[in-house]
Amino acid sequence: MQLDTPTLFACLVIAEFAGSVIFLMFYLFWPIRNPDSARSLAMWSLGMFLAACGTLLVAMRGTIPDAFSIIAANFLILIGTGLRRSGFAVFLGLRGHVWLFAIVAVGWIVLCLFPPFFDSFVMRTNYVQGCLIVSGLWVVAMAFWENKEKLRSARLLGFTTLIEVAGFVWFTLNQNILLVPSFLEAFPQGFTVIFLVTLLFSIIMTIVLPVAMVIERSMQRFREEATQNELTGLPNRRAFLNAAEDWLSENRERPGVYGIMLFSMDEIEDVSEKYGTPMGLALLQLFARVMKDMLPETSISGQLGDTKFVVLLEEANNDLVHLTAQRLCRHFALGCHQASAGKLTVSISVGAVNSPMSTHLSRAMGAAEKGVELSRKQGKSQIVLFDMKANGSVRKAKGPTAFSTSRKNAA
Repeated sequence: MQLDTPTLFACLVIAEFAGSVIFLMFYLFWPIRNPDSARSLAMWSLGMFLAACGTLLVAMRGTIPDAFSIIAANFLILIGTGLRRSGFAVFLGLRGHVWLFAIVAVGWIVLCLFPPFFDSFVMRTNYVQGCLIVSGLWVVAMAFWENKEKLRSARLLGFTTLIEVAGFVWFTLNQNILLVPSFLEAFPQGFTVIFLVTLLFSIIMTIVLPVAMVIERSMQRFREEATQNELTGLPNRRAFLNAAEDWLSENRERPGVYGIMLFSMDEIEDVSEKYGTPMGLALLQLFARVMKDMLPETSISGQLGDTKFVVLLEEANNDLVHLTAQRLCRHFALGCHQASAGKLTVSISVGAVNSPMSTHLSRAMGAAEKGVELSRKQGKSQIVLFDMKANGSVRKAKGPTAFSTSRKNAA
């Protein structure tokens, strides 16, 4: 196959039509996608189809009227490319600004009504290529600064779009330097061949990468669901244990103490029966939010079961562990009080233990479990704190065990 402009144009048109079909198939049949991904796939499919139609009309320049091969062709390319750019913005959860690209495309038609503009290949090139360059740079900016999920495929799309922009800049600079009077005369030029090769590469990558982005996001959501509690967003048992074990492995040889706190919400089932399941679920979310807001960033937290939460504190001591548990329980009680106008109180049984760094996590967790059981026996809203020695012996720490749940004392 000879690498000439007609062949490259044919490949470009085929690639764009194929990309449109691939995006449409993913939109129709890919089962796991969020609304932003679905909308972006639809926009990419339509945009690629319109751009393919425009490219086909450009390739027929000289054999069909200029109204089709120039005005309609570039109108379709501007709209189609705009939809692709907007589709990426929508995928990232941003506004697509499709209306802006519609204005640009309509502006193209209006300018073509003026003979000085329509008769100048340089002016037409500068307008179309300039719009494509600016919209491409917008995609690059989004890929690197608005990619909150840190998707690698999205970053690769940014690099690919940068190559595409380089192709547009290359063609525009050559046209302004050489001042080729018409597209038909620029068609066989070497710089046009380089431009089309660059464009073909970027189009092929643009077909692959958006699909990869949808798949990567789905896989990322799968991983999050596998390690997070869906209701509260806290790490589940497996994720907490893995994180805690990793931290202990890194710090086992270091002198010091770490603290484990277990929180058991004893009355959630009663609340759900009395006020409905949504109220019980809301209380779990409330406690999770209190944990996220009040715990230090260095702590490791998680949800072990439906009504049981856990926290690992680094560099702990009896006062710090007791104060942290007390503050969490009090602020949760205050939230319940405010949300129910003082009608709802939920007790929390707390078992906590301070352990040397050399103590295995399972032993510390076992001691904290015993603390929860003892807390339940002692009454409502109790904190039972243990000290664990290096030899494995456990003794109950001295100090206050109850915490207030009244609004007056909960701050």
